[in-house]
Amino acid sequence: MPDVHYLSNGSSGWIELKYVEDWPQNKLSIGLRLKQAFWLNEYAANNGRCWILLRVGKEFIGLINGSSANQLVDKVDVPEFLDCLVYKKFGKMTASDWQELANVITASS
Repeated sequence: MPDVHYLSNGSSGWIELKYVEDWPQNKLSIGLRLKQAFWLNEYAANNGRCWILLRVGKEFIGLINGSSANQLVDKVDVPEFLDCLVYKKFGKMTASDWQELANVITASS
C-alpha cells in the first residue's frame, strides 16, 4: 500500500513517495519494488487513482501515473523516465507550483 492517501473535493487516491539523492549518469533507479509496482498497476487497472511522486535532491519533483509503475521497477534511461511524467518541476517549488501539482493529482480525468 502506498505512503499517502489523499481526499480532496471528492477526489481520492494514493501516492507512493520516492527519493533519489542525485541524477544518475545514464540510468535512473527510483527504488520502486516489484510488489509496489504490481499494487499500483492493479489499482489503476481497476479505475483507482494512484501516483508515484519522486524527488531528486532539492532540484526536481516529478509525478508519474501509477499505471506506468511497471516501467520504473528496473533502471530506466533518464529521457525515458522524463517521458513517463505527467508533471515535472526543476528547481525550487513555489506555492503556485504545489497548487498546480495538487490540481494535477486531483483532476477528475
